Amino acid sequence: MLETLELTLIGVLSFLGMEFLARLLHKYVMHGALWFLHEDHHREKQAELEKNDAFGIIFAGIAILLFVEWLRTGNPLPFAVALGMTAYGAAYVFVHDMIIHDRHLHLRSWGLKHQPFRELILVHDVHHREGRGNWGFLLVIRGIDKIPEEARQKA
Repeated sequence: MLETLELTLIGVLSFLGMEFLARLLHKYVMHGALWFLHEDHHREKQAELEKNDAFGIIFAGIAILLFVEWLRTGNPLPFAVALGMTAYGAAYVFVHDMIIHDRHLHLRSWGLKHQPFRELILVHDVHHREGRGNWGFLLVIRGIDKIPEEARQKA
């Protein structure tokens, strides 16, 4: 049986892994075959409800299935993965939707005053301006993401 520390590590790795999975899906699927679901996310002003939100619903469905598997079998592994996925989804809604894109609680102006969020906002803005690059949602990865000069300046 997996120990609590191991399960916690699996949950954290699931959370981090979601960012890298999201980067791949964003580049190759959302900007590819499923562009019709993602394109409304690239409009000048985002709506409170978008077709793009379908991706969150899909991943929530996968997490729910993992929670059900845990309840059905008692195996804590699906629970740990589902918890990591769910935490990533909550962080995505808060950081990406509310801070970067100013949806729901409209926190972009607050985020621009705080350096880690400011950098993330400005890096993500490059993606929306250029339509390519900077495929991540929650992390800025130096050497991979294009970081504009203004993002390097203090808030």
